[in-house]
Amino acid sequence: MNRLLATLATSAVLIAAGAGGAAAQSTTADTTSPAGPGTCVTGYRGVVVNDICVTVSGDQVTFYGQTSPGSLGWTARTVPYRLTASLVGGATLGTITPSVLVDHSGTAVGRLTVTVPCGSSATGSLETTEWGWPPATATITVPSGC
Repeated sequence: MNRLLATLATSAVLIAAGAGGAAAQSTTADTTSPAGPGTCVTGYRGVVVNDICVTVSGDQVTFYGQTSPGSLGWTARTVPYRLTASLVGGATLGTITPSVLVDHSGTAVGRLTVTVPCGSSATGSLETTEWGWPPATATITVPSGC
């Protein structure tokens, strides 16, 4: 029984180390994205690690996502996502539902540019929609830049 617990503890440490390394790779990929440096938030650290990033230029807000495998034993596969932008307390501004091949490094998920009225804030959300997996969501809120 103690051997089983030791194996499980070692696996948990390796998974956590893999998730931390994947997040660092995603952050690097985000800052060199064609949209320019943005602010990023990391979501669920499990099956996949989702990052949602945002850049603001006046009333134009661009949300873009990155995803990385959550463990060292990841097998490359296509994963469905939902990237949504909405006004805080208001209407949805746009949604895209890309399916991307997640390999062993950071993978771009999608890009959504919306117009946000001056004085308003927008929320972007990136979520994994793979059936059978726990929800993996990353959310960020920013004010318009005007």
